[in-house]
Amino acid sequence: MNHHTATPSPTAPSAQPCFECENGVMLPIIEDYQTTLKDLGEVTVPNVPMERCNLCGDTVIGDQGNRLIDEHLDRITQAITSEEIRVFLEKYQLTQKSASQITGLGEKNISRWLSGKMRPSTSVSNFLRLLIADEKAFERLKLRNWAA
Repeated sequence: MNHHTATPSPTAPSAQPCFECENGVMLPIIEDYQTTLKDLGEVTVPNVPMERCNLCGDTVIGDQGNRLIDEHLDRITQAITSEEIRVFLEKYQLTQKSASQITGLGEKNISRWLSGKMRPSTSVSNFLRLLIADEKAFERLKLRNWAA
């Protein structure tokens, strides 16, 4: 993570000791968060709430900050949501295992996408959305009927 201008947060909860150096105190800040995505390169998520040690500089992103980062990355990658994946499974009455067998997507990946532990790629998101929208495409895939 690259650090940019840190702004002290106006709402400071009771100060936690630093887990890293054990001498400092974790202070709330709001700062831009940078990450690199395979398809998009460098991405900046603005104004992420974090805590930083006043002595060693160790930074922790809590639940609120992680949710904000995930929401921002989901938006810019146009990742399919877990709800949309549930719609796909329900529409075609599929288990995660049968969906995996038909689509060629890993069963563990489908589980991770449903739980929100992993973000599907743009290509996977597009593929699943196409199958949701086009029942004929799903049937062709299911039957491996490639003849025109």
